Amino acid sequence: MRATLHQPYWAMQSFAFDHVHGHIYFVQTKVGSTNGDLWMTRTDLSGKVLGAMALHGFDHGSSMAIQPDTFGSPYVWLAGDWRSLSPDTAPNSHTICRIKYSDGGLLDYAKDAGVGKFPIGLSDFRDCPRPSIDPYTNRLLVRYMGTTSPWRLALFDLPAVINKGISDTTPILAKRALPTNAQLGLSDSDHFQGVTSYGQYAYLSYGGPPAEPSDPAKPSYLVRLDMNKAGGSVEEVYRTRAGESLPGREPQGMAIWRSSGGPRLAFGFSSKISGSPDQFQATVFYKSDLTG
Repeated sequence: MRATLHQPYWAMQSFAFDHVHGHIYFVQTKVGSTNGDLWMTRTDLSGKVLGAMALHGFDHGSSMAIQPDTFGSPYVWLAGDWRSLSPDTAPNSHTICRIKYSDGGLLDYAKDAGVGKFPIGLSDFRDCPRPSIDPYTNRLLVRYMGTTSPWRLALFDLPAVINKGISDTTPILAKRALPTNAQLGLSDSDHFQGVTSYGQYAYLSYGGPPAEPSDPAKPSYLVRLDMNKAGGSVEEVYRTRAGESLPGREPQGMAIWRSSGGPRLAFGFSSKISGSPDQFQATVFYKSDLTG
């Protein structure tokens, strides 16, 4: 699927599926923006735009999740609370939040009661939480900056999080450190670009954009980790050449698509199709084999 989203001048950052109603939800951010504002676009499975929603002060949009509910109005999980914690630090997100999607709607993280906020009370949590939901097990995976290692993953049952929040007292199904880029065999310029999970496995996307849209695409990678293992253990690092012909190709987002044909690992790319001003498209590919 390749499509121009609601706001063509903002770049897609992540996406997730409403498998019950056959929709894809995307979040977009304005390149260079530091205010945490996002556009959310709802499409059908072919990329036809069905609606959009504006979000103020939420996040950069690096990860999102969909909890299906009524037609065209699921719950959306995002990072939130985009702000600087002190004058000498850059703005960032510090919580997970849940909102109700509404075509044509507008929500302000700091002002609107419709934002359900989930502060992170894990003892090893430092900052930068990123959510994802496995649509088969209804489990919430959170990637975050840890105090005991640079980056960590924690897995919870979604109903437990809704009832008890995200803390050490909430039953944690699994927790582990993320391997470093060096342990993955990647370079420092291969940036984290998305996370999702299916069963016991977590999947992550890494890569970056070329210096110019006309330059050849940089390598991008899909990584599979076992949540029952720890430390620097790695199940698989797979270089994907999907979309290498896209101009300005940059990996953005991952999600599990619960399709009629079985589970599919979907991964996205933002592409810059023109300049002055920059215009972008979103492209989503998928793998049916989640283990190779």
